Amino acid sequence: MRVGYSQKWKFLMITCCITYAVFVYFPNLPSDKSPNAERNKFRNKVIKPNNVINMDLKEQQDEPEVLSAEKQLLEEKQYFEFKPVEGESFFVQELMTNYDISLAEKLTCKADQTAPPKLIVSINAGHDQSNLEGCPEWNCVLSRDRSKADEADALLLIAKSNEKYRKSDQYYIYFSQESPKNSATQTHVDNFYNMTLGYRHDSPTSSPYGYTVKLAPQSRKLGQLIDSVRVNKKFKGAAWFVSHCSTNSRREQIIGSLKKHFPVDVYGACGNLRCPRGASCEDALDNEYHFYVAVENSICKDYLTEKLWNQGYGRDVVPIVLSRKLTEPFVPPNSFIAVDDFKTTEELATHLKYLMSNKTAYMEYFDWRRDYKVVFLDGKNHDALEKPWGFCQICRLLWEKPRKQYTIPNFTEYWTKSCEEDGTLARGILGDS
Repeated sequence: MRVGYSQKWKFLMITCCITYAVFVYFPNLPSDKSPNAERNKFRNKVIKPNNVINMDLKEQQDEPEVLSAEKQLLEEKQYFEFKPVEGESFFVQELMTNYDISLAEKLTCKADQTAPPKLIVSINAGHDQSNLEGCPEWNCVLSRDRSKADEADALLLIAKSNEKYRKSDQYYIYFSQESPKNSATQTHVDNFYNMTLGYRHDSPTSSPYGYTVKLAPQSRKLGQLIDSVRVNKKFKGAAWFVSHCSTNSRREQIIGSLKKHFPVDVYGACGNLRCPRGASCEDALDNEYHFYVAVENSICKDYLTEKLWNQGYGRDVVPIVLSRKLTEPFVPPNSFIAVDDFKTTEELATHLKYLMSNKTAYMEYFDWRRDYKVVFLDGKNHDALEKPWGFCQICRLLWEKPRKQYTIPNFTEYWTKSCEEDGTLARGILGDS
């Protein structure tokens, strides 16, 4: 029997409707086995990259769920503007440190401007009001007048003091920028000092020679991070500016061994080359040398030489340090070469020669400059760069209510025993007994 035209048309319409229903409506039913089920979860939502910071008005209207999450993320992040006396301002996201205190806390002082200023007295340590110029609005005074010791909120000391009277909430702070191996021996000082002011990052009043910050997005660098033309013209190995020739770390033995396999020019009292501090000859670090030797005179907790921050990161060279464990927490990632990463100085020399011959690999040691900034605290300019450290942090703590209590119960354990036995690292590298 022949099917009529109208029946054929009905049959075709029914078939189309069924097909449409199968492909359009059924995939929306929940099913773990259906790939469309997973896709439909995101049908009405646009996924934004994690690093999106600003969204225009249209995006805010069209994507309320994404906006809410993004807004919450932004509110949790805090960026801080640093305004040095010299150079451009920059925004900071965080500090590189091993001490558990946020940058936000370091930069927040609860000073009462209507109250008398908090008094800090520096006894025989040579400090004055200029050391507080990084935080003038925090309402503190720094004096050398020892007669004011009894009324002081904090005393800065280079040795144990025999003050007649000590207030219960008065801070006694030990000051030393040198390692325990090169500072005066302290005896009978258990439970005497509350904290230290110096290179130790685990003190609330830490004051290192320099520090590293992770830059906020608006201050991160674009484009060339180091002059490739200058790098390609470099032709010398390493430079070392040094005046102390016999040290607890035995660094002179390590570098002496390295010199047998790799060119190291030694400037100062321990070498045959001269370059006075601050002289134009230091420009050779930028133009001629690939590496700068920044090795400590002793291996102590958190102790990094001043020259690491000044020449090592202040010039277009890659610093060579003694210990990775000692250095890594405080400096930009992949920015230095550690002697103790190598079994021998000959192995170290092989790596240095490779970097000299492969400029692309060498320049990767400067990639950190995109996201990080190294600050050298030279003590000449007491400005906002010092606010997270030292005297400004003493001032901040003095305004805390109630004032926090700190103590160093065993100073020998904390200070004197924070250094390794003389020459331990050198023996590991050189194989000496």
